[in-house]
Amino acid sequence: MLREGPRTGPQSGPRMREFIVVPWLIAVVILLITVLSQGASAAWVVVPALLICIATAVLAWEKRRTEMPTAIFFILCCLAAFSAFIVSMVTYIHFLEPYHSLGMGATYLDMLPSQSALGASDASAIVFAPGTSVDTHRTYGYVDARNPGGTVYCVAPVSNQWTIAEPSVQFFAAGTNCCGKRGAFGCTQGGNGARGALLLATEETAKKGFKNAVEGAAVAYGLQPGNGYLLLTMVTDPMAIRADKYDGAVKLLLIYIFVYLVIAGMTGYMAHNAANK
Repeated sequence: MLREGPRTGPQSGPRMREFIVVPWLIAVVILLITVLSQGASAAWVVVPALLICIATAVLAWEKRRTEMPTAIFFILCCLAAFSAFIVSMVTYIHFLEPYHSLGMGATYLDMLPSQSALGASDASAIVFAPGTSVDTHRTYGYVDARNPGGTVYCVAPVSNQWTIAEPSVQFFAAGTNCCGKRGAFGCTQGGNGARGALLLATEETAKKGFKNAVEGAAVAYGLQPGNGYLLLTMVTDPMAIRADKYDGAVKLLLIYIFVYLVIAGMTGYMAHNAANK
């Protein structure tokens, strides 16, 4: 019985432009899903990329013996999905998750530092009334005596001309490693006259170091921290900071899309030629 001999011609498979364009499009789709999710959930970052990685890896494994060019093509697709996943996670952690968090709470405008902090416990951003500033003369820096070289927890009252002499404090500007023990408060973004603020922690959620700093300030300056006081990161414009987070995410992903187009062109060209030798 006659048998057909092995084929010696070039193997069929995806064309070169498919080797280049399809992996790039996979990366674009994953990144687009990430940026459109606006940091609502890490699932939007993980699930699409994971599904594409698994699907293309399985297809590459199935084609490895019979259609090597197609197997290599699916490997490129899997690598594209994985690299897009890494970039998406970086974007989510550094930009989109903070952007989403800053938009979850309420925003209070023209708030007086004498108002009850309990009424603003749901805030993510606060803009105080004109004349409000950080009282740097009542700065207190706390560091654990058992670890003098450790983190310095800094607090200073947020006040105006009417509350600066009052013992009651509802809002504290706060930060770490940005003050001296009794002064040189440098924890604000935009100077100590900045009236905007982002919520750092409530009295209940504050780290122990911050609670100790507030207690130390109370003893050192005769302060009376309000029930449910808030710890704030003072900034010039909290709304602009939120917008900058989303802008940063979009810029990073656009840069990666264009860079990966070049990478996909080179790898697709080399992979296609190697697969069809």
